[in-house]
Amino acid sequence: MAANAAIVALFLFPLLWMIAGAFKSEGDLLSPDPIWFFAPVLDHWRFIFENWAVEHHLLNSAIISIATTVATLALGFPAAYGLSRFPLWRKDAILFDILSLKMIPPIASAVPLFILARQVGLYNTHLVLILLNTAFQLPFTLLVLKSFIDEIPREIDEAARIDGCGPLAVMWHAVLPLAIPGLVCCALFVFIFTWNEFLLANVMVSGAQRPLPPIVGLALTHRGILWGPALALGVVVIAPVLALSLMLSRTMARGLTFGAVKG
Repeated sequence: MAANAAIVALFLFPLLWMIAGAFKSEGDLLSPDPIWFFAPVLDHWRFIFENWAVEHHLLNSAIISIATTVATLALGFPAAYGLSRFPLWRKDAILFDILSLKMIPPIASAVPLFILARQVGLYNTHLVLILLNTAFQLPFTLLVLKSFIDEIPREIDEAARIDGCGPLAVMWHAVLPLAIPGLVCCALFVFIFTWNEFLLANVMVSGAQRPLPPIVGLALTHRGILWGPALALGVVVIAPVLALSLMLSRTMARGLTFGAVKG
């Protein structure tokens, strides 16, 4: 028990230190000795909202992340259902090809994607980030959802067909309700990956169209690093994801143990 508590404390300490640093004065932050007890200040929070338009970039992140999550699930679930339920020629090769797409590091494709976005007129728009993030997250979603659907007994499909359902109706009315824990699990991961995505967001958009993570780079100035605003912005970045994870933790646990329904 003590070992578990020590491990939890080890992982929570950087997070708590960042939150505490966001409320420290500049002098406390730059002190050579760690300051454990201090009078909280809101100077860094005023700075990031007044100078970096955090609320605007926060809205950009929300739009991009939510749209990417919806698009990824809308495309991934029917494809995963088809791969799970229908016989396909060389299905294993198809799954390997899908998995191999995750092996491509985004930095290797950033330059050609940037050129393509400029040529088709999508540069500096939310749409380009939604399309690219959907493309990069779809293989993960497809493979994970397929594993969830594989665990749903095929007898449920047969019972739905006996009741007169076609393939789409079986997917929508019989399989989808049972796959909701898996969908929630995938949705949370896709949302987190998209929310935290830095490289494409920094390359494909600029100015007012940027989501929140690239704004952290504003803390690096010619006079040094603005540690207080950087820590405050870090809290703003992680707060929505942390809150969402806590709210959906029970459903996430059901999704991660979905194999228990097998048989």
